[in-house]
Amino acid sequence: MEKKRLESLARGHGPALAPAAQTRRSPLRAIASTFAITITIASATGAYAQSPQPANVFVDFTAPGVATSALSVGSTVSTYADGGTNLIKGAQQPTWQHYANDLGPIVWRVPLFYHGGQVGSAAGGVHGGNEGEAYIRAIKGIGGTPMIAVGGTTNDNDIQASDAAALVHYFNDNGGQHGGPIDAYIVGNEPDNGFGLDPYLYGGNGSSGFHAIVTAMRGATSRPLTIAGPALNAWASYKYADFQKFFAAASSDADIVDFHKYGDGQPIDNVNRTGEYEDGVNWVYQQVANTFGYRAGQVAVQVGEFNYNPSYGAQWRDAFYTSRNVVHTASVIGHVLRAGGRAYQYSDNNGPLGLITDGTGRNDQPTGQFVRMPAYWGISAWTGGAWMRRYGAVMVSASTNLPDFEVFATDSAKKIVLINRSPDTDRHAVLALTGKPDGTYSTWQYARGMDPADFAAGPQFQPPSQGAANVPFSGGHIEVDVPWMSVAVLTVD
Repeated sequence: MEKKRLESLARGHGPALAPAAQTRRSPLRAIASTFAITITIASATGAYAQSPQPANVFVDFTAPGVATSALSVGSTVSTYADGGTNLIKGAQQPTWQHYANDLGPIVWRVPLFYHGGQVGSAAGGVHGGNEGEAYIRAIKGIGGTPMIAVGGTTNDNDIQASDAAALVHYFNDNGGQHGGPIDAYIVGNEPDNGFGLDPYLYGGNGSSGFHAIVTAMRGATSRPLTIAGPALNAWASYKYADFQKFFAAASSDADIVDFHKYGDGQPIDNVNRTGEYEDGVNWVYQQVANTFGYRAGQVAVQVGEFNYNPSYGAQWRDAFYTSRNVVHTASVIGHVLRAGGRAYQYSDNNGPLGLITDGTGRNDQPTGQFVRMPAYWGISAWTGGAWMRRYGAVMVSASTNLPDFEVFATDSAKKIVLINRSPDTDRHAVLALTGKPDGTYSTWQYARGMDPADFAAGPQFQPPSQGAANVPFSGGHIEVDVPWMSVAVLTVD
């Protein structure tokens, strides 16, 4: 559905906001204590005066769960250029490119549409132009995987099958051109948020309908495409009928079921409700199993857009600009991956909801500064990027009996993400590793920063600091202090 510019109505999320507020647009310190990381190692020599404490965090590398992939984590290139710059334009474009590249190779959704031989942005407020090729080349230039959110003639969903096919031809003809080939697409965006699910599926309101669009796209190339829909704006049970309608109409066409979720409406407590994302992915997978027949095992589920909240106002300042959003972002990704889904944050240039401040000074951002936001660092806890190892190829069993605490882990390669969601209590994590009795470990900490105005030195805006580096351990025992509202990452070899 149609997306608007700053301080205006955005995709049906309510009335226009006052200039101090920003709404999501999609086509898609108190001084913080420095993280004191301490690790003690149990050894047969009795090198320590007291015995190791009982384990309270358990990671079992012999109990694999679902696989991850190169497509498991991502974000969106919004195509907005607030502050005059983004991935392809403006004086700060090199900075933008550098920061995006530092996240490592991830999926980058980008809203594009074909019109009269050109491919431009499908995002509301900047709909049009001919910058599609530049965006695709820029995404690939930072090692990313482009996923095009196919837009329509005037909005997200009035898509003609012929234009969708022409979009595929534009990038995929001649073995790949204009920065292509591109193999991953999303048809439309949030049709349940104003456009209408029926015309999205069956045609009308300028749409050819999902089946006709997908058929035309597949017919435009010999390359196997992965095509997602319906990108509904919620997964919750009250959308059951919408999902069932989509499954009935598209079970032979959709390769990915896409839904969006933006927290749970709680400025502070959203950090404690990230398990809802895992519930959502599991719920959709269950419905797919019930309705897709023999294709069910081939269908993926992705949270095509997520963030702390769909809009910004003063009550959200202590969420978006503090470590709450490091914690929230890292936790959402962990829950989605553990359920076998894909997690894509929205988006790069989007004011408080973005990965990098836009320099405008609007919505409590710093004027003239391009600062990596807490959400950026939450993503990096998983992707590793320029700082540490990327998530491994498979999720493994990980649990804890610590309150307000989460643990996620992968194997191939071994990586553990520890998240302390407590608002006031540090935790001493005593890890028991099954399947890895000895070896070495390294640690990184995303230190707590709770002053939303400290863009210059706030820990929530800074890269992770390394603690231990290739330290030997034995007995499968590692201990780590994780301060409240912070994230720690361990790699194990």
